[in-house]
Parts: sequence; structure tokens; C-alpha cells
Amino acid sequence: MRPWAVWAVGAGLVALAWGVVQITPGEDAATEPFVVRAAVGESAVARAFEVSVTDPRMGSRAVAGSWSAGGTWLVVDVTVTAQDDERGALLHHAELIVDGVAYRASERPASIYRQQLAVGIPRSGSLAFELPAAVADRTGSLTLGLSDETRLDSLVEVPIDLGALARETDVELSPTGWTTP
Repeated sequence: MRPWAVWAVGAGLVALAWGVVQITPGEDAATEPFVVRAAVGESAVARAFEVSVTDPRMGSRAVAGSWSAGGTWLVVDVTVTAQDDERGALLHHAELIVDGVAYRASERPASIYRQQLAVGIPRSGSLAFELPAAVADRTGSLTLGLSDETRLDSLVEVPIDLGALARETDVELSPTGWTTP
């Protein structure tokens, strides 16, 4: 074989190897969650639950009954139903991710966070997120799931443009309760 052909074949194999490396999934790909995307107001069906997120609102004080706290708050209403099994069916994972930083739903006010779900009976309530004022004009993704351990499980992701939301003084959390299907 001629020397130029050897070099051409070698360069072609190097380029092919580089292409294979580029399209090969990373190590984390084998355990990433299965993400179901939905918009505000749309229903999303995940492996073990169905959820819809409505009425996102921002305010400088969150209010839930007699409880209240000042700060920068995002409150969203959620309606969620277990799909197949009620054992362990709690909304354990509720995070707002803004610029790669995750903010968990607050456990301070009474909310639907970590409440028991039932098969076929929707449960409605609110989730509250206390945020730094610096992220109040950015876009975030609300992720919801039934387990804190999200590897190889399904998550619902709902994008929310925080900057487009009207600012209120008080944002009221809806009481958690069962709703009629």
C-alpha cells in the first residue's frame, strides 16, 4: 500500500473514532430519569402519576391559612393523581431549577408537597418555592416526581417564565384536598 493511502486510511479511522465518541451517551445516561414535558395548564402522564400545573404566581409574601412569610415566592397550583398503586404515592420530588440550581418546594407552609395520593381521585393543592430575588426574572423548570431518587424514574418537567409572571404582594396557597375527577 502506498504511504499516502496509509495516512489517508489512518486519518479516516481517527475521524470515525472521534465521531463514535461524540455520539456515545455519557456514563450518567444509563440512570437518567425519563422526562415528560408539559406546558402550564397541560396534563402530563408519567409512569406512576398524572399531574397538571396551573396558575403560577410570584409574590413578596406567601400565605397559607394563618401562616405567612415574606421573601420572593413562587406559588403554583397542582392537581395530581396516582396511576396504578397508592403505596408510596406521595409527591416527594418538587423542584424548580433555575440556571442549573435546584430550589426545593418549601415544607414550611401547608401544601400538597409530600401528601398521599390516590388512584383515580385527583388531589389538588399548591406548592411554594422561596427564591432569591436575583432569579425572579429568569426562566425555570418545575420538575415533579413521586420519589426523591429520580434515577430511572419518570419526572414531569414544566417550564415557567418567572419574569413574565405578574408580581403580587400576597400569594395565597390553595388548600390541599381531594377533587372530583
